[in-house]
Amino acid sequence: MAGPPEQAASEQLELLRSVGYAAFGRHERDLDVLDLVFDSLVDSPGSSGDEVRRLRFAGHGHSLDVAVRGQAHLTVELRVSPAGPVLVEARGTDVDGPLAPRLVSFLLRWPGGAQRPVRTAWILL
Repeated sequence: MAGPPEQAASEQLELLRSVGYAAFGRHERDLDVLDLVFDSLVDSPGSSGDEVRRLRFAGHGHSLDVAVRGQAHLTVELRVSPAGPVLVEARGTDVDGPLAPRLVSFLLRWPGGAQRPVRTAWILL
């Protein structure tokens, strides 16, 4: 049986706090960070009838839109703006099982090094 809503919210805040501390320890000082500016779980809960979580990261002249589907096996679709050739690398934590939350960040690098690489803020998927 679940506890009162206040208890559930408190547990969520504690989880987010621990994720924040873990992400801080993984910060690479030589990379600019794209901030999370939209998360459909927070900004429009219940509006995604097709079970897709939508995220938007933005900053430093770039944005990254992320669509996440699934739980046990995630399918992630990325759109980078401005459009053009870009290498995207997902970095994250090892997980204990298929349904365990994953702490993830995406690293964007442009071929030829014409632009400085950027990383998204860490997010729990």
